[in-house]
Amino acid sequence: MTEQPERSVVVPFPGSRLAKAPVKPRDLGLTALSKTLGPVAISAKGHWCDRCNGIWYSYFGEARCPVCGGRC
Repeated sequence: MTEQPERSVVVPFPGSRLAKAPVKPRDLGLTALSKTLGPVAISAKGHWCDRCNGIWYSYFGEARCPVCGGRC
């Protein structure tokens, strides 16, 4: 008899096993500098804050959450 080649095992991507967040992320708003300058031609970039479980926005390369002050 001929031997059958071993089947390869497909391992699913680990992220698919993670549960969805139980609550919707909070909108933490704009940073103080972005609020001061008002609307500008470029769009704001969103940043995740682990402490606040929310997303804050800035037009610039800022790294501090406007709510808790943590470096995100």
